[in-house]
Amino acid sequence: MKTLWVAVVLSFVSVGQPAPLTCDKLAKPVEKRPELSGRWHYIAVSTEACLPALLVNNIFWPSLAVDITHKGTPNLYTATVKAKMYGFCFSETEDFFQENNKVFEVNSENAPVGEPDVLLQTSCSDCIVVKSNDTLSTVSLLSRRTTITEEELKEFEMQVQCVRFSKPQVLNADQDYDNCQDIDDITDDQSRTFLLQVIERVKLTHQSILKCFVDMLLSYIPVTI
Repeated sequence: MKTLWVAVVLSFVSVGQPAPLTCDKLAKPVEKRPELSGRWHYIAVSTEACLPALLVNNIFWPSLAVDITHKGTPNLYTATVKAKMYGFCFSETEDFFQENNKVFEVNSENAPVGEPDVLLQTSCSDCIVVKSNDTLSTVSLLSRRTTITEEELKEFEMQVQCVRFSKPQVLNADQDYDNCQDIDDITDDQSRTFLLQVIERVKLTHQSILKCFVDMLLSYIPVTI
């Protein structure tokens, strides 16, 4: 799931919901192995530095979902990621191995390899939080729903602070992957339209990109008293 990087709003009543977790809990892996099969919608993504997630969201504004199916072999799953940007879609499929709160890539023999993604705790009953320590380290919040409550999002914002990642980027909630064109079939005219849409979005969001640059630069300047 390392390469996998939400409109009907379903809400839960607050009565009976678990209280938000504290920071010492949110930074820890889940204790009970979650059931991963089914569709998960990417709600928000955070990266260690603010720029990578911000650029992806502010330029492409993607919608992302992943369909996970069990392969019949214990702990082995197939994940098909669906992405949508400006009316164009593409998908990517890969296998992974789940071992308790860890998710591994697999080799050609379906054996787990590399450093695993880790599933972190959350009080959201139909969410998972995935921390990936790859070339581009991320913390991602996924839900069975296409959108989540404000309280659940605030908890995730606190969670990424707990693990010292940047403010999460909330992704596009357009989850209609049936009515979009395969990006491999894009024409020259459509490419130009796509680029114009990107430019217009950057015009609207460039201030946040500039702020991120400034914050990153300031973080490298030593503070003297």
